[in-house]
Amino acid sequence: MTIYKREFLHVSEDGIWLRNGRPYGHILPQEKYRLNILAGFRDEFWKWFSTQRIQLQRDFHHLNSSQALSFNLFFPLMIEEGQGLAALLKAMNVTGSVDGTAAFEFQPDPSEGTCLDFSLTLKPGTHVNFEIKYTESEFGSARADRSHLDKFEAVYKGKLSGRFDESFCCASRFLKHYQIGRNVWHLNKEAGDMAVFLFPRANARLLQDEKVIRSCAVEPFRSRIRVLYLEDLITALEPELRGMGGGGQQYLSELRLKYLPQEVVTGTAT
Repeated sequence: MTIYKREFLHVSEDGIWLRNGRPYGHILPQEKYRLNILAGFRDEFWKWFSTQRIQLQRDFHHLNSSQALSFNLFFPLMIEEGQGLAALLKAMNVTGSVDGTAAFEFQPDPSEGTCLDFSLTLKPGTHVNFEIKYTESEFGSARADRSHLDKFEAVYKGKLSGRFDESFCCASRFLKHYQIGRNVWHLNKEAGDMAVFLFPRANARLLQDEKVIRSCAVEPFRSRIRVLYLEDLITALEPELRGMGGGGQQYLSELRLKYLPQEVVTGTAT
């Protein structure tokens, strides 16, 4: 991403990682954080963003920010008056009709507090919820401190049985895989909600959590949990977006250039 920053964004200065105060090549200077949105729709995105109540994450100026990946992947599909989101469903092989509602940082239960990276609503009320990772080393855990143990007892414990495998119904296992567990916990059985965990196949560290994702729940929830690789999704979107004209193909090219640079270098992008 250092090459991307220098050659395509024309930024030579390295940004600072706030955690340790050191400069890194894959980080933008904080004042240039807007460049983390792809050029093809950057102005339109920030105009839209100014009307929303979404908080940028502290490290949004990192070019590998998973929040920026979420915006770059889904925003161009949102603004295509239903066509883009319908293409997303086809690319994912998900049946259903989009009701026009999609949201970033969606909070299904304010009292519980989880913000889902992206949520798409299908008729007549099914949610397809996305948890998105890029270069992270793992899906998040939580300390087994008094605060989290109390929350487990008061909030989560009552909805674990019949949803999770028995081994996942204790505080130690649930907190160890907290981010995975919370996404599954939010699935509405009656609505037929889906939880999609999206990350690059090339991230071998996240692949280690795939077994947990696929095995943590029991039916009917287990079949509503999907692992989706970023490389596969971008490839599957290409034929579905041909109806969007050159804009759709340009969007995919920009995604590949930034997030799948190895495909571009080796010529494996389709």
